[in-house]
Amino acid sequence: MNVTMWAQQDQGWVSRYRTSMTGKHVPALALQERESELLDALREAGVPAAELFGDANALATEDAVELATPDEAVRMSLGGGLRPALREMGGTLSGLAAVSLLSILFRGGWSVDVPITSALIAVSLTVGYTGWVVSRALFSGGRPIATSGVLAGAVAVAGIAWAARLNADDVVARDVSVPLMGLGMLAPGVLVLVAASRLPQPTLREDWDDAEWLRRFRSGLRTRLVPSATTRGHVDEVHQTIKAGTASAFEEFGHPLVLARQLSEADRTGRTRRWWVSVIAGTGTPLAAAALTQTNDSWGAVTRPLVVIFVLLAVVSLLVRWRDRPWRTR
Repeated sequence: MNVTMWAQQDQGWVSRYRTSMTGKHVPALALQERESELLDALREAGVPAAELFGDANALATEDAVELATPDEAVRMSLGGGLRPALREMGGTLSGLAAVSLLSILFRGGWSVDVPITSALIAVSLTVGYTGWVVSRALFSGGRPIATSGVLAGAVAVAGIAWAARLNADDVVARDVSVPLMGLGMLAPGVLVLVAASRLPQPTLREDWDDAEWLRRFRSGLRTRLVPSATTRGHVDEVHQTIKAGTASAFEEFGHPLVLARQLSEADRTGRTRRWWVSVIAGTGTPLAAAALTQTNDSWGAVTRPLVVIFVLLAVVSLLVRWRDRPWRTR
């Protein structure tokens, strides 16, 4: 539904509503139907949306509880297809390139020499990260981790080890324009994001035999950090049900990753493990960045402000995740 269908005074409200719905795993069709209901009610009442429905973000949060589906969550996750993996890869590469570009501007001005060691390490880390995303996407989808992920990791380690043996004073190019270099650094991430936006929306597969279904189901539970004993119990239970009946695993239980997600949400140990992983990643990364920034002291006058910003990011991340701690919420 186009924003222009809404009255001029309500377009800001519906834009905030849609923005708040982003990432809440609400199917597009369900969101369109909900917006049609809201628009019909608005036309009948003849009052502004903010007056009739209240805060757009609060309403979106309430609607998401009713409209979100496990199928949509799986479809938009790493295991749902190529598009989510490309979006994560493109966003991360673009963010790292932007941070690196700012660092170069602060330290070197508008033209810099490019050391061969820095270039080699950057390429190696990019290759390793790409292999990591590909491996996670395959594993989350219940598929064997391709050898490409292992090879990418080996290439990254070899590249970094090679860089450590080179002379740090050797350069690839001298007096390189930083804006021009920035375009080259940002290009891979931007191109990946463009490619992801042009891909069709992923769909959940349905054509598996029972053995493949069970393998993907087991992998889905392991990816969600469900204990191994609990995972074996769920897989054995499904296997026995299939053997005793005449329907296929998909006909009986639906999509394996959707079922795995539902069971993992009901498993407190799995929820606790996932929460701790998110806390460690969300707070540990900015704290590590703060420690490295303070130790190297290579940002001059802005070193202290940067350290404070990184620490604040860690605190905010911890506070956000603390509200979702598994021993407090169901």
